[in-house]
Amino acid sequence: MKNSIILSFLTLIVFGVQASAQCECNDTIDNDGDGLIDWQYDLGCTDSTDYTEGGLPTRTIENGWTVIEPAVDSQIYYVSSSSGDDNNTGLSPSQALRSIAAAYTLTRENYSDWILIKRGDTFFESLDIRYGRSRTEPFVVATYGSSLDRPILKTGPNNGINFVDYFKHVLITGISFYAHTRNPDSPDYVSDEGGQGFYFFRAFEDYPGHSVLLEDCVFDFYRNNVVQGGTTPTDIVLRRNIITNNYSTSSHSQGLYIAGVDSLVLEESIFDHNGWLIQAIPPFENDQSDGQATFFNHNTYFGDVSNITFKENVFLRASSMNNKFTANNGPASSYNFTIDNNLYVDGEIGIGIGGNDDVYPYRFQNINITNNVMLNIGRSQPTTRTLAWYLLVDDWDFGLIKDNLFLNQPEPVLDYTFGIMVDGVTKDIIIENNTIHNLSSSWYLVDLTDNSSKQNILFSENKICSPDYNSPLATSVSSSLSNYTFLQNWYFSSLAPSQWFTLGGSSHDFSGWQNITGETGIDSLYEFCDPARNIETYQASIGQD
Repeated sequence: MKNSIILSFLTLIVFGVQASAQCECNDTIDNDGDGLIDWQYDLGCTDSTDYTEGGLPTRTIENGWTVIEPAVDSQIYYVSSSSGDDNNTGLSPSQALRSIAAAYTLTRENYSDWILIKRGDTFFESLDIRYGRSRTEPFVVATYGSSLDRPILKTGPNNGINFVDYFKHVLITGISFYAHTRNPDSPDYVSDEGGQGFYFFRAFEDYPGHSVLLEDCVFDFYRNNVVQGGTTPTDIVLRRNIITNNYSTSSHSQGLYIAGVDSLVLEESIFDHNGWLIQAIPPFENDQSDGQATFFNHNTYFGDVSNITFKENVFLRASSMNNKFTANNGPASSYNFTIDNNLYVDGEIGIGIGGNDDVYPYRFQNINITNNVMLNIGRSQPTTRTLAWYLLVDDWDFGLIKDNLFLNQPEPVLDYTFGIMVDGVTKDIIIENNTIHNLSSSWYLVDLTDNSSKQNILFSENKICSPDYNSPLATSVSSSLSNYTFLQNWYFSSLAPSQWFTLGGSSHDFSGWQNITGETGIDSLYEFCDPARNIETYQASIGQD
């Protein structure tokens, strides 16, 4: 559950501290007159220390969490597997129903009805959803009770949230969905037969397909999680969720697959070990059997999307790419991306925006990648391939790559490693103030591919350093980089200086690079405050492996 709830709850228990009279979410009083009291029952409370039980509209973010208030005519049904009975009314905790399915039959379409599931309880069923009245009066599935544990829906081979081909105004928060019969390390394991964690599909233009919020949920051991449509779904928000261990033995598998969506926010979520159960068995042949890793499977896979925000997420140990983006429907068929302040560790590739289609130029428009940290890409070699790609830029029309850290790839076996590759027919890109540091590679830390298919590429104030490995720094298949501008970049490698750069097949030292590119920077090791910091040292600092 929410960390702030845990901390305040422990404070009350351990130290005997009484809640302040001003703390409306822990005073046993219905302060806002909605019939719901304190953080255990009132979704207007973000935690036990929230000073206001009401007053903010639904979908407002307070203390990092979404506030939810009932509509005037909301019907609220309580469900508890431990104390409920399907013969009850479900209209109060003391009259809770036993099954989620029973509560669902009592809810209404086009109303802001709620199903509240008791925290700490376990259910062996999936979730069906209605559609709500409006964005601020959605159909709600959430939780109640004083336990700090999410309720768990053990769905076995079935879907977590059942497939829908139309949807609107849905809000689901605080639920753990677990395909428990697919986890080989569990005593409940039966087989790899499985469903989707969630699948929202807008089938036709005259079907609704908008306004979904999933927050604080867990989806574990499913095959996929999907939002797509024959007609564009819109306004999808995924906040503070945990998506882990997706795999398939017979088809492609992603942590999150999004296709044809406009306006999606992915924020403060954790993706770990998606697209694979086990490392590929040599020789690598993209064999899905036994849940092997393949290069078709990723933590997130987005195709032909627009107005996308990735912010403050953690992406770990993908089968292949942590974030894969494609655009297969012509120029500017994917546009307006903001990918900011995310952490990436392991997997074969950090971010790949391109690939899959070499027919159309400028498929991606207005792409902004800023303030991200990538560590130790390639670490696990999921597919057994010897590559570690941090950022692939392919067929962009306008973009900003700024203030990113591409760090720490120490494995010499990963011979095809780069920090940034600029590929395809690409123009109007600013690559500024990024750090590429200590990537072991027999390739090049920056691959600029060719000159003729590029226009107006600015490469400025970047630090490209390899003090601990004999890694070459930059390359192009062209002998001239007239369509690039190089300003005030830092370069250093422990490799012989005459081999730092390659242009058109010829090697150059820094002076030769300057003469050809007009670079105004320097060949000196940039002094960082803690260049040895990596995932191991961080974990050790908090007492973990």
